[in-house]
Amino acid sequence: MNKIALALAAAGLGAGLAQPAHAASNKPSTKYYVTVQGRVTPTSAALEATLTFSGEVLVPGAKLPAGTYLFTLVTPTTMRVTSEDGAVVYATFYVAKATRIQSTKRAQVRFERMGDGTTRLIALYADDSTKGYSPLYTKPRAEAGDPVPTAATE
Repeated sequence: MNKIALALAAAGLGAGLAQPAHAASNKPSTKYYVTVQGRVTPTSAALEATLTFSGEVLVPGAKLPAGTYLFTLVTPTTMRVTSEDGAVVYATFYVAKATRIQSTKRAQVRFERMGDGTTRLIALYADDSTKGYSPLYTKPRAEAGDPVPTAATE
């Protein structure tokens, strides 16, 4: 299998995630290195990629510690994450089709740094294609006793 090393940048979006200037020296590196083994093909049921993460990554329904995982598109709208040999299923979640502006000869994996410092997967793009898939995250449900947001009117 081919091995392709990708240097990825995860960045917080929006001004609310910006760090003060004095904290910049204490903030962790925003570069993540991922190894993609084999080709990531854009066909509907054949997308499969083996990804090795150097740090913890969130996907819908699971927190994946550093390690190697097999990502497989099992239906046009569902992706499954398993151990490298496929024996252990870590998560199965819905995905939406995603499009990048220009095609490159390499697969691309995109991440987002969350406000609490965690990193989550936001897109996986196939080799030689502008087509890819983006996980669909759901909002957490309110717990009993949580305050109810209201709008004040006068």
